[in-house]
Amino acid sequence: MSRRLTLLCVALAFTLIGTAQAQNELFPNTTELGGAAIQYKDDAVHLVAAYYYSQRNHDSRWLLIEAAVSTEERMTIHRDAIRLITPDGVEITLATQRRFARDSQRTRLLIQQAATTRHGIGSYFTLRAENFRFFRLPSGPVVSDDFVVDNFRVAGGDLFFESPTGAWENGTYTLVIEHEGMRAAVPIELE
Repeated sequence: MSRRLTLLCVALAFTLIGTAQAQNELFPNTTELGGAAIQYKDDAVHLVAAYYYSQRNHDSRWLLIEAAVSTEERMTIHRDAIRLITPDGVEITLATQRRFARDSQRTRLLIQQAATTRHGIGSYFTLRAENFRFFRLPSGPVVSDDFVVDNFRVAGGDLFFESPTGAWENGTYTLVIEHEGMRAAVPIELE
């Protein structure tokens, strides 16, 4: 191997180590599970998020993130405890069911197109995840505004966020679930 190639490999290794350390400082307790899957785990909460389709297909108003969560203590997590923070620091709450249903032509298409990239996030938990349903397409199941989790119960489902500008810019977003002193945050990298 040439000296130049060796130096390039060493520089690349230091860059990658630095990037991993930087991510650990910005997002402690996180582990990458794949190109677009991330896990947060500490003594209080376990969160897994996957966004394989949306990572590369985010030029529409809707963003889809699959998520599953469990906690050590029993808690009821309301939909307003979940938000997405843009690279500019703007907080975006989950879309409302009304907005989701009103744009059912786009949301239905997004769900269909994302079907082949589903990640099976429940497999990262020892218990089977129960579905939470914050959203439904016309004639779908009843929606709820919260879900219950604890160390014997995992809840998982789809999270939909609507861009205020009609599309999502490339960059690092932050998915946050926060409830009564518990906070889990994971990076969502859109390319």
